Order: sequence, then structure tokens, then C-alpha cells
Amino acid sequence: MVVAVNGEEFGQQLRKFRERTRLTQTELSGLSMVSVRAVRNLEQGQVAVPRRDTVRLLADALRLTAQERVVFERAAGCEAGEAMFESLTLSPTAAARPLYGREWEVDTVLRRVRSGYERVTALTGFGGVGKTHLATAVAHTLRSLNGVPTLWASLRHEAAQSPAAFRGPAADAARGARVPGPPGHRPGDRGERIESLLTREDGSVDQLVRLIGDRHVLLVLDGNDAGQVTRPTLWALLRECPKLRILETARTPQGGPEDYRLALRPLSVAATAAGREETAAAPAVALLVELITDLQPEFLLDEATLAVCAEVSRRLDGLPRALEAAASWFTLISPEEIVGMAREEPHLLATHPGDRTDVASTVRDAVAAQPRPYRDLLVRLSDWPGAWTVEKVVASIGIPRAQVARAVHAFLQCGLIMKVASCGDNLVRFTLLNVIRTYLQGPPGGAVPQVGA
Repeated sequence: MVVAVNGEEFGQQLRKFRERTRLTQTELSGLSMVSVRAVRNLEQGQVAVPRRDTVRLLADALRLTAQERVVFERAAGCEAGEAMFESLTLSPTAAARPLYGREWEVDTVLRRVRSGYERVTALTGFGGVGKTHLATAVAHTLRSLNGVPTLWASLRHEAAQSPAAFRGPAADAARGARVPGPPGHRPGDRGERIESLLTREDGSVDQLVRLIGDRHVLLVLDGNDAGQVTRPTLWALLRECPKLRILETARTPQGGPEDYRLALRPLSVAATAAGREETAAAPAVALLVELITDLQPEFLLDEATLAVCAEVSRRLDGLPRALEAAASWFTLISPEEIVGMAREEPHLLATHPGDRTDVASTVRDAVAAQPRPYRDLLVRLSDWPGAWTVEKVVASIGIPRAQVARAVHAFLQCGLIMKVASCGDNLVRFTLLNVIRTYLQGPPGGAVPQVGA
């Protein structure tokens, strides 16, 4: 739908935004792929009805905020609601870093969000396991395959909690900076605007309902760790928007059994006895090597450095954000020192040197979020050197099997434990993440965590 167009008004808007960014008409043409002649004619009000694609290209090149884009597109004749919706959707051209070892997860989540049955899909897991990265990959794949746009709400405000894997690693290492939100997101623009529509005090989602309407849309709630967006709000949206699908990321499950939950596991690491090819192909090792190479083009992957990368990936549990932090440490100290840190100070190695928030605080919060009996059980399990089964916990500690099963299921959903490879006896074994174990055995600073309080 279009409204009456005032070519002169649109030309004034275009000129104002261009001059604000200090671009010449030629420079704006180069950034937007709109011809210089077209830019000139638009500014002079000589185009009766600007093409919608042209308006979008110019708005992108001028880096307009959501509200500025609405004004800009309305001046070009776009209907207000349509312009607002387009301004809030995730850019389909923003590309994430390639995923390692996540093919099954991407396929599974895509199948769920494209399903007509389960309309809420939740990704859970430990902080830094890659939930945001996976959600972004799903959003872009869905756009590529089916043309479904994504509305992205960044609900985790602390900058240190959002991975930088979507941006240039070398630049990030130099700045030590992390920006919340997916690729294409600008702070103060899309995520915050959508968040405000989802978290109104009166609980009303009428404006968002009007924007989405009968469209096929994917709504990503990234970092809904504290249930900032409530289930009643989600169900109100789903009732009014029949083609809406919701993908939520959270460190702990927020919904009920009606939601589909996928507990995201750490990346696979190489077994200690694996050969060179198998070790190098392990997703955690391959990611670490790529991250190091991004920061140090001269990095040489020989037998010694491959062994270092394999041990680091194991001791950091294959957590992508921890591996990203470790890669930055490779620019500061030697591989031998890196191994020492991995063995003695895994929390420090798993913390980006430019960050103020360390991994130990993430672990502390994850443990503290568990009910007291579960926290006590985690402390007991941290003293066990190897992998264990549910039956071993029942026999050794004397807790009823049903209670142990509930606790283990909760630990898996929050990413505090992970399954280990079978030893050929078909028993299902688990182990604590190394960062959880070392924290419970004595976190940095020497203080014993008061998990039973």
C-alpha cells in the first residue's frame, strides 16, 4: 500500500540525511548502488513515486534509525506500518561466522520453526555455548529459503554477555569490545525498539500485533534469561498472529512443556588418543585454529601447536566464547603459557582480556540459579574424577532415581553437564563442564562457593 507522495518533501529528507552524514551525491551513489543521476533527481523532487527498493537502499546507506526510516519511507509514499515493520527486521545481508559442528542443530531448529505445530522453540545452555550464533544462522537460512523476515529482540543488556563472533576478530581483539545483538543490529535501534514493544508495563502487544499481522515472521528473543518477555505476552502474540514463529535463547528454560527445547551442547573436542587429521577436524579445534589465524596470519599449525589447541579446546569444554577468548590470549603469551593457563586457570583463559566480566561470574550465576538440593549435588559431583551414570549417583549418594533424573535433566538443559562418549557398554555417562568443576573445587581468589546457602 502507498500513500500520497510529496516528491519535494522526500527530496528534502534525502538531502538532509545525506548532508548529515557528510556524503556527496557521488559517495552516496557508491554506497547505495543507486545512480548519481537518480540521487540528484530524487533530491530535486523530480521523481513522482520513488521505487521502494531505491528508498530502502538509500536508507541503508544513510544508516537511518528505525524512527528516521519511518519518516523517510513515509515521505517516499510507503505506508507507515509497513515502513516501521521493514525498519525493524533483521538485515538479510548480514552474515555470521560459519558454524562448526552445528549442522544437526540448525536442521532441527529450522524444521521446528517451519512446523505448523510448535510455534515456540527454545535454545538453552551455558553462557557462551553459541545460542545467539545458532539463532542468527537459523534466521538467515529461513530468510534465504522461504523469504521469512526476522524481528530480533536483544534482551541481554550487559555487553559482556554477547559474543563477538559475528564481527571482525582482529578489530575486536584490539578494542576488547562486545556489542549486543546479531549482525546488522545497531544499539539503540532495532533490538531495543522491539524489546520496548514486548515488555510494556501494561502487557499490551497491540502495536506489535498490528505490525506483524498475517505475515510469516520469525521473532527471536535473544537472552530471555530472566523471563523479561513473559509467556502470557508470547501467547497473546501467537493468538493474534497466526503465522508468527518464536525462537528464544535463554541460559535456563523459561517456558513449559508446550515449548520445544533444544539444550545446546558445547562443540565436540578431539579425544586425547585421536590422530592428527581427526584432531584438526574436531569442531572445537577447527574453530580455535580459525580464530587464532584471524588474529595472527603467521600462525603455524604444526604438531606442537595442534596439540596445544586440542588440549585447550578440551579444558575449555569446547565452549565457543571461551575458545574466542583463548584465541586472544595467543596474541599475548606463548603456547606453553597458554597450556599452563588451561590447566591451572581455565576461567582466566576463558575470559577475553578486554572484558571486565570473567567466566567465573557466569559459572557462579549458573550454579546459584539451581535449587539448593541441586547445588549440593553439583558440589558432590565435582569431586568425582571421571564420568558417571545416573545409577552411580543413586548408588553412591542414596538419592531416589526419579530425583536424580530430574536433577540431571535440569543440569543438561542449563548446560552445566554434558554427555560423554560411550565406552562400548551402552551406558549413558555424564561429566561436569571443566569450568564448573574447577569453580566448585575452588574458584579464583581462593573463596569456597557457598552453594548450599
